[in-house]
Amino acid sequence: MKRAIINQLSLLSEQLKGYVGALNYRYMNLCVKAEEASMLPIEIPIEDELKKMEDVAFVGKKTGDDYSLYIVPKIQDDMRDIAKTVMLYHPEFIQEIEKETVDPGDGSQQEVQLLRLKMPEVDDNRYDVLKQGVDTFYNMCKADMEKARMEADVQFATLSIDEKPEDVDNLKKGVDETNEMWIKKRDQLRDEKLKEIEDAHNKWITDQQATAQKKQEDDAAHNRDVGSSMRMTPDEE
Repeated sequence: MKRAIINQLSLLSEQLKGYVGALNYRYMNLCVKAEEASMLPIEIPIEDELKKMEDVAFVGKKTGDDYSLYIVPKIQDDMRDIAKTVMLYHPEFIQEIEKETVDPGDGSQQEVQLLRLKMPEVDDNRYDVLKQGVDTFYNMCKADMEKARMEADVQFATLSIDEKPEDVDNLKKGVDETNEMWIKKRDQLRDEKLKEIEDAHNKWITDQQATAQKKQEDDAAHNRDVGSSMRMTPDEE
């Protein structure tokens, strides 16, 4: 098989990989659970210079909390600029300033401010928006992949004119396997994101039901207390 054909197959694989990688990145920015990757594109204006988040702050999650990101500025004075810029990129995140005591490494204790970014609940409105986003990004990726496959097929047809029939069959098999591999990965990303959204929405529904139930119980208890306090004995009359 010609080297040019092998190179073209490798190029197709890299293109499909790139489109699926872009889909994964877009899905991570449709935040349901907290994703450190959502901070990657953010550039903070510090003293008239744009700096990447990783250069001005530490970003991470706490064990047991999948729905919050914590940002600790390397220089505390940068907190306001960081919070303001994050708001521009992700206005849906709920911001809270917290304080925490840390060991800077010398055995001493130091109180620092950190920015907590809480992911919003997936209520009915956000549920619809997120699912629409999943479909939009999926269809974009699918169209790009199909275009890359068609363009590659044209190149393969030209390059394989003089190839042996068995080599042409092997080429077709290789192209199909490559294409199917990345289609499977693309569909897996979509299915996982949809499940994440469904789980978060179901959690919101359960929380709403629990809140409503507690309110009913509290109201009933209050009414009983009021009823008891309003009963009057003959002497009181």
